Amino acid sequence: MEENMRIKKVSASEMVCEALQLQISSGEWKVGDRLPSESDLAKTFGVNRLTVRMALQKLNALGVLETRTGSGTYVIAFDFESYLQSASRFYEQTGLLDAVCEFRNHMEIECARLAMERATEEDLETLKDLAVQHRVEWEDHDGTNHENWCRRVALADLKFHEQVCRMSHNPLFTYAFAVAREPTHEYILFCVSKWSAGAAQKFTLDHRRDVHYSIYEAIKEKDFEGCKKDYAAMIESYTNIDWSMPVVG
Repeated sequence: MEENMRIKKVSASEMVCEALQLQISSGEWKVGDRLPSESDLAKTFGVNRLTVRMALQKLNALGVLETRTGSGTYVIAFDFESYLQSASRFYEQTGLLDAVCEFRNHMEIECARLAMERATEEDLETLKDLAVQHRVEWEDHDGTNHENWCRRVALADLKFHEQVCRMSHNPLFTYAFAVAREPTHEYILFCVSKWSAGAAQKFTLDHRRDVHYSIYEAIKEKDFEGCKKDYAAMIESYTNIDWSMPVVG
């Protein structure tokens, strides 16, 4: 018999897990509902409590259920992006950060193109606010050490580009960014950290250097060539040993 024709054995806990998932996805159990006790579930499925517990643990790990000590197990809203962000840590390997630029060149620029076609006024306003917030974080050096400044700027940078992906209104692009979010964040933080405290304080994000605001304007005006140029210049600048904001527009 060929390998792909063989019947695969499925454990009882996997069967219980699938049954529970079906009940949740069908709406029989909704977000906020408390599941029956382990004993009751065991009787329902004709298995022992350990089997039920193993199934619940798997669904807890997936972010579908939440077991609260002394209260029971509840259905929770499944946050796919958060799950992927956590799972992405398992994909980190030597050389992955080097692939970030290639990933961003292909995906984020395409998301920007789609955003020009699909973004709502609310989307654009959010992107504008994030561009301004990045500038605010960049220029705020008061009462903070340089390490904290780098982290604030990197996070603001990441949130801006995450919004560009969301504005594509393609859930697969959004999920892809969620997978790559952690290595992308680490890469941006690494690049921002190339700035010395003194250099960062002297550098002003004027209209020729604020690449995030320039990208926002290009998306708003549906100027794909200008947006692509600014995006590529920004991503390329990250690879330089002495990183600096590129001239944009």
